[in-house]
Amino acid sequence: MSKKIIALVGGTGRLGNLIGKALLEKPDVELRVLVRPGSRDKIADLEQRGAHIVEGALADGPALATLCKGAYAVVSAVQGGPDVIIEGQRRLLHAARDAGVRRFIPSDYSIDLFEVKPGNITTSEMRRQFALIEEKERGDVEVVHVLCGGFLDRGVLFGFIRVIDVEKRTAYVWGDGKAPMAWTTYDDTARYTAEAAVDERSVPRKLAVAGSVVDFAQLVAEYEAGSGKKLTIERLGSIDDLSARIANAQQQNPQNLYAYLPLMYLRSLMSGEGTLETLMNDRYPAIRPTTVREYVAKEGL
Repeated sequence: MSKKIIALVGGTGRLGNLIGKALLEKPDVELRVLVRPGSRDKIADLEQRGAHIVEGALADGPALATLCKGAYAVVSAVQGGPDVIIEGQRRLLHAARDAGVRRFIPSDYSIDLFEVKPGNITTSEMRRQFALIEEKERGDVEVVHVLCGGFLDRGVLFGFIRVIDVEKRTAYVWGDGKAPMAWTTYDDTARYTAEAAVDERSVPRKLAVAGSVVDFAQLVAEYEAGSGKKLTIERLGSIDDLSARIANAQQQNPQNLYAYLPLMYLRSLMSGEGTLETLMNDRYPAIRPTTVREYVAKEGL
């Protein structure tokens, strides 16, 4: 039986590399990875495990055609501005469509961005714009948006968004804390993405998966159970107060995206905006995703 060719773009990034590894674990998959000339060493681990490398960029039409030729699915894990997320992925989608690719997975991997109010998360606007484009221009390609909530990671939940400050042993809440928040590790997100890429069945346009879905109090309890440490709770204000803080940060330093972007994600998580409504973990029962409690214990947080 011939192997399924899966094409990957963004393999030099953290999540992209993990997706590549998850695909290479499948004996029936042949992995093809697009990489910029000069960056090949960044995916040496994938190449050593059997990935086929196509040198080029998202602006390189012939390279994209080579990447997509005969592929079953194309997976994007690229990061960047509108030139990458909108125009780059658009060119990639067109190449996939022209090559007769079955499935295209764009680089989303977040909360349900389609339910976020326009303007509430600056970087989600370009992903939503790409979604509008792909609806019109995908042809017969099945486009699947993998949604995983926030990343259950020391650099995200405990860093970038900082719901919990491990060093200060403090958890921060805006609003009433009752909104369910989904958290998924990078590893599990990669594994679910790999399963979706090779799936013989039709996959829903929004594939929502999560390791844990917890409200604020449950998140605190999961951390305390996993770490054996007690957290202090600090209530910072209402969701409206958080919105005011975001607006002030934008006004004070509009060019410093990271002064307000984490707060934007935090607002959408704690207000319930962008909540993953229907999880589809059961679609891939071989994956038992890591919970918050398990991650905290494993990482010694």
